[in-house]
Amino acid sequence: MNKPAASYGSITIFSAVVLSGLLLFSAVLIDYARMAVLHKAAEDAARSGVRSTLSAYDNRLYERYGLFGRGGTDSNDIFERTVKANLEQSAGQPETFKLVQAKLQSAHVDNAEVLGKHEVFARQVLEEMKYKAPVDFTLELASKFAPLSGAMKEATVTVNMLEELRKLYDEREEKLAAALQLQRQAAETVGGIAGLIPTKALELATGAANAARLAGDYTAYANWVMTDQRLTQQGKKPKYADEIRAYELKARGWTDDMSRELAVAKKQHDKLQQDAVKAINEAKQVNSDMQRIKQETANAASNSGYDRVSGNNVADAGAGAPSLDPAPENDMQEIRKLADELILPDGWFAEYSGEIADQASRFASLQMEAGGFITNLTAGLAAPNLSNEQIKEGAVNLRIAYEQYEGAYVRKGSSLDERERKLTDKELKKERQAQEAKAGELWSQARRLLHGMTSVPQTEEHLQVIQDIEKRYKNNLLFNQEAAGAEAEGLVFAQDAHEEAEEATAVMSGLFWGIADMLEQTRDSVYLSEYAVSRYASFAPQNLRALLASGDTNELAHAVAFSNQEAEYVIYGFHSPTANLAAAYGELIGVRMAVRTMEGLSACRAAAHPLLILSCSVVYGLEKTMEDMAAFTERGAAPLSKYINVDVAYTDYLRLFMLVHGGANRPSALARMIAVIEHNGGVSLSKVPTALTGEVKTSARLWFLPGVMDVLQHFGSLRGKVVGDRYETVQTIGWSY
Repeated sequence: MNKPAASYGSITIFSAVVLSGLLLFSAVLIDYARMAVLHKAAEDAARSGVRSTLSAYDNRLYERYGLFGRGGTDSNDIFERTVKANLEQSAGQPETFKLVQAKLQSAHVDNAEVLGKHEVFARQVLEEMKYKAPVDFTLELASKFAPLSGAMKEATVTVNMLEELRKLYDEREEKLAAALQLQRQAAETVGGIAGLIPTKALELATGAANAARLAGDYTAYANWVMTDQRLTQQGKKPKYADEIRAYELKARGWTDDMSRELAVAKKQHDKLQQDAVKAINEAKQVNSDMQRIKQETANAASNSGYDRVSGNNVADAGAGAPSLDPAPENDMQEIRKLADELILPDGWFAEYSGEIADQASRFASLQMEAGGFITNLTAGLAAPNLSNEQIKEGAVNLRIAYEQYEGAYVRKGSSLDERERKLTDKELKKERQAQEAKAGELWSQARRLLHGMTSVPQTEEHLQVIQDIEKRYKNNLLFNQEAAGAEAEGLVFAQDAHEEAEEATAVMSGLFWGIADMLEQTRDSVYLSEYAVSRYASFAPQNLRALLASGDTNELAHAVAFSNQEAEYVIYGFHSPTANLAAAYGELIGVRMAVRTMEGLSACRAAAHPLLILSCSVVYGLEKTMEDMAAFTERGAAPLSKYINVDVAYTDYLRLFMLVHGGANRPSALARMIAVIEHNGGVSLSKVPTALTGEVKTSARLWFLPGVMDVLQHFGSLRGKVVGDRYETVQTIGWSY
């Protein structure tokens, strides 16, 4: 059966519609696939470009400091060439069919991170040290000090307690000596009364106006008065008018003088007595403070760096770790018990206060007898009486009262002399003075070493280097938006050996805190500190040999270049050519003295008296410390202790000092580390990239129906954009070292 022609036509139209739709879909699909290829090619090219760009790192920066930073050929040039080469390769070789003919529109890189940022710098250092940090060596160093933790804890407690007691003891003795001196001054106030009594035969024989002479002449005076009275009654001229008038003038003059002397003496005596009582009360308060310190030391809680180190059992970590005999710790505990000898019982002060009250009582008796004599003499002048024995008795009692006061408080061998003998242990004082003189001489040697380091003449070259370092340091802090903070304070050395002993125990306590932190949790701090000590130059102790031996600074003047003390600068941060050296060696002396003083406490225990033990141990500590400094100048290391026969090098101490001062992960320390690198390399790490973002803009010609692709673009179906008959895409890739 034949179909109508119209039926064939409708089928043809339907087939054409269906095929055109399929062709359209296929064309769109093919271009969409080509877009995906373009995206992948652009992404791969951008990634290769960024990685190739980062492969051009600063070789000097890496070799000297183990840090990666972009350097060499221009980044954009490398990136563009690499991207272009990759796009051509990904698009196919020239002689093959090209599915996507990619055209590079633009290519550039931007810095994402720079080495001058503290977090970036620290991260690179940690990555470097994670593989290279000698953790075993650090543990070995800690294991050398760990056995000393118990003995050093006891030594720190003992030295600090004895130093506090020593200062309070001297203060108390000074106040008691002042009280005694005030008593003597009070006794001297009665000196003006002595000549009016008098107490000596020579004064009695001179005929001067005194109590004894007035009492002796009173009978004659009374007889003169009565005789003249009779003559007057008889109408005769008085016979003894001149004698009577002379006696009365002497008597009234004497009473006036005595009254005046008594008033002055009483005012001064009372004031001096009050001051003496006040001095004794202050001495008693100081004595109470001594008792409190002794008690607080006995009850002190154990939460120190020493306990933390000993609690970590780090000594077991070191191969063949040394051990320490417990004898030194026992010796120091026994020494602290001897401190009771320095503290006076409350009854002692009550007894002394009673003596002052007795002196006041004796003066009151003298004052009463003098007042009584004045009263009787005045009454005798008003009504002369031949039988007035009270005047004679009054003169005798006045002399006796004065002699009693004089014998007790003025003459040699008085109660004040006895009190002075009780207050002053001459033998102890003599021994202490000898020890203090020796300690002072030894500490002067140490101070000369430290002052010699700071007194080296500053050359213009050294100052210019320091100024450049300081400028770079401040610029880096500003770049990291960190406050510059206060400049490190100037160096202040201890004024005497005892002050140095206290500071030494503080340094040693801080050192053990640093070791404890290192063992427990501060990995980053340890790595950064180890990096600073291993990568930055430190000062060789051998350069101090001439200064220590003879005070000659010529050798040192050539060695104080900043390039020889970078690690010390990172630790302390003084912008001075020599202050960082002095700070480092000052702490070294402090640590050595702390250890040696600990040894000295045991060695000097036989001195028996706690203050002699203290001064003897300080002398011992200084002697051995100076021997240690000589060892450092000879071979760069010294024995840790006579109890632990291992050498510890100067650089090992620098590692510990870095931890004591908070490690190298502080903003200020990081800025100093960066400043040194910038100065040595002549670069600014704030401009040295460590991470890049590469952007590639590429395009390809659309094969089919650009208009359809443009429509799809409006629906958000494309990651790029259609421009005319080309499809453009932008790929951004980030990468870092």
